[in-house]
Amino acid sequence: MVYGSIGRYRHPVTTLHRINPWRCFYPTTQQALAAAENSNGVTVEDARLPRAAISFYDPVEEETIGDRHFASLGSSSSNGIISMHPDGNTFLYDGASRGLRVMPAPHSPKNSSVFLTVGDGLYILEKNPGADEEDHSFEALIHHAPSDGRRFTDENWYWRSLPPPSYAYEDYECQKVGDYYDGRDPYGIRAYAVVGDSQIWISTRGGGTFSFDTTSGGVWSEAGDWALPFYGRVEYAPELGLWFGFTSEGRQLPQFAAYDLGAASPTSPPVLRKVWDELAQPPPPRWVPLMGFLLPLGGGKFWVARMFDLAHKGWCRGKSGNDYLDVEVVRGSRGALRMIRHKSRRYSVGCTFAELL
Repeated sequence: MVYGSIGRYRHPVTTLHRINPWRCFYPTTQQALAAAENSNGVTVEDARLPRAAISFYDPVEEETIGDRHFASLGSSSSNGIISMHPDGNTFLYDGASRGLRVMPAPHSPKNSSVFLTVGDGLYILEKNPGADEEDHSFEALIHHAPSDGRRFTDENWYWRSLPPPSYAYEDYECQKVGDYYDGRDPYGIRAYAVVGDSQIWISTRGGGTFSFDTTSGGVWSEAGDWALPFYGRVEYAPELGLWFGFTSEGRQLPQFAAYDLGAASPTSPPVLRKVWDELAQPPPPRWVPLMGFLLPLGGGKFWVARMFDLAHKGWCRGKSGNDYLDVEVVRGSRGALRMIRHKSRRYSVGCTFAELL
């Protein structure tokens, strides 16, 4: 599922589109290797987005800060999508039934946040969390079955306010990873992941990495005095025992990489296992890389999305494009990791912002 926000003069609209990622996979790994060899690499197919599954229209006169947020709810096989407006109005869209359900609003609106699914709960944390209780900068959308046992009773959802990370408090002194005087907030969340069945890890450039145990009732701890080597959301592949994402340092275009977070300790950062340039072809001239998204599909297979903006004379013209590529990561006979490209499609999304769910 991908979504795009389109700003129109009268009716700003955000649309959800369903794309089947398996259409970009060859039936077997051997066929993918043979196709790449015969065509001297993976070719990029131009494609059009399918018709929107649902559209969300926002009143243009509202003076709200931020954009509408979307997040998957539940397991990767679930069709539940949470939609949250900056004013706090929240909906649950069921992709299977195409039904829309009004959900309770969080204790406070969220402007710029990270979303993580742990079990059947959705955890939302502001990228720059505040320490005041009135901020409610960290909340969880929790589901529980009816307590009276009656089947006809509606399912219950509620928001639970949780404590912010330790470094949000003014009297907290943390071990600095490094000094950053380039205008970037050293304590803004840059990378985040779910580790194990219950832990949430968040990482900052200047404050290190912190862990929250969702089963402990609200306890934060320092995972390490290092920053995660990723930018954005990090995904775990249980069949490979590694975490995958995009590297945070180095070239202008972050690379697809695999790290072992399980080997990390409070003083030793995660171990790099492999890094790849997964793009089937270099981006066209004047295409400026914006963001990357990753969706694990199981069995070592991933759906990788790259978003680019078309620049003109140093300025972005507002025309964007997305490259979607299916890749497979396998282990060789000696345990070495290898990435195999399958098919690639390029969608032009116009004057919009798109993201992969």
